Amino acid sequence: MSGLGTLTLVTTLLLIVVAILWILMPFAVFGTKPKLDEAIAELKKTNAKLDELNALINALLRRA
Repeated sequence: MSGLGTLTLVTTLLLIVVAILWILMPFAVFGTKPKLDEAIAELKKTNAKLDELNALINALLRRA
């Protein structure tokens, strides 16, 4: 009987931990959204700068 009681206790604790994590998960996801938006904005800036550099290099190569 002792083994069954221990298994029940471990299972119950595991289910409680999973339930808590399940409840907290959306907050973690929404907490990262502003950071992802920031990273996307920086990537867009970087791509714009790379496009400028590419155009400049192409213009210089045409002159040469």
